Amino acid sequence: MKVHFDHIEGFGKVSDLDFIYSAPYGILEPGESGADALKEGWIPWGSEWYNLRSVRLDLSLYRPSETVKRLSKKVTARPGDFILHQDAYKKIYEQYCAYHGFARDIQWEHFEGCQCIEYWHDDKLAGVSFYKTYDDQFVAMQFISNYEHPGLSLGNIAQMHECNLASQLHCTHVYLLGGYEKCCRYKAGFKGFEFWTGAGWSADIELYYHLVERDEQIQVTLL
Repeated sequence: MKVHFDHIEGFGKVSDLDFIYSAPYGILEPGESGADALKEGWIPWGSEWYNLRSVRLDLSLYRPSETVKRLSKKVTARPGDFILHQDAYKKIYEQYCAYHGFARDIQWEHFEGCQCIEYWHDDKLAGVSFYKTYDDQFVAMQFISNYEHPGLSLGNIAQMHECNLASQLHCTHVYLLGGYEKCCRYKAGFKGFEFWTGAGWSADIELYYHLVERDEQIQVTLL
C-alpha cells in the first residue's frame, strides 16, 4: 500500500494547540491484495483506500434474528445490474438521501463497478445493496431504500442477504465501512461484530458505543 498525505487539502494549528490534518489515503501497488488491505482496516472508496474505524462481521458468528428471518419472507431478493437498472436505482438513491437529509454528497460514481442485490416488496423495487468482493472478503458498499415500508426492517433483511451471499462466495467477513457517530451504533447489534482500532480488531461493544457517542461531541464548521 502506497500511502499519500494531502497537505494541500489538509490544514493545521500550531499556535494555541498542536493539530495537523493531512487527509491520508492509500493506493494499492501492483500485486497487492485488496483482501489483505481490508484485514488491516483499509476500506476502498473510488480509486483510493482509507484506513477507518472499519466495522466487519465474522460470518462464522453472524446469525440473523428470528424477526428478520420472518420479515424476510415478505421480500424477494434478486441479482441486480448497475448499468441496466441505473435509472431505477438513482430514483431510490434520491429518496434515500432525502429521507436521511444528508449534508454531504455521496457521489453516484462511487458505486460504479459494484455488483447489486435488488429487494422487491409487493412487486415493486424497494431497495438495493451495492457490494464488492476481494478474494474471500465481501464489502457492503451501500444499501439504499425508498423507506415506503418502514415496518419491514429492510435494512436488516438486506444485511442477512448480504451475509448469506458472502457465505455462498466462501467469504469469511462482510465489511460495513466505517463506524462513526450514533448513526453507526446499530452495526454493533449484529452477531459477529468487530471494529478496527488502528492496531487490531476488537469485539468490545461497550468501547465501540463509547467511541460513537464521543463522535457526537465533535463540532465541525463547514466553510
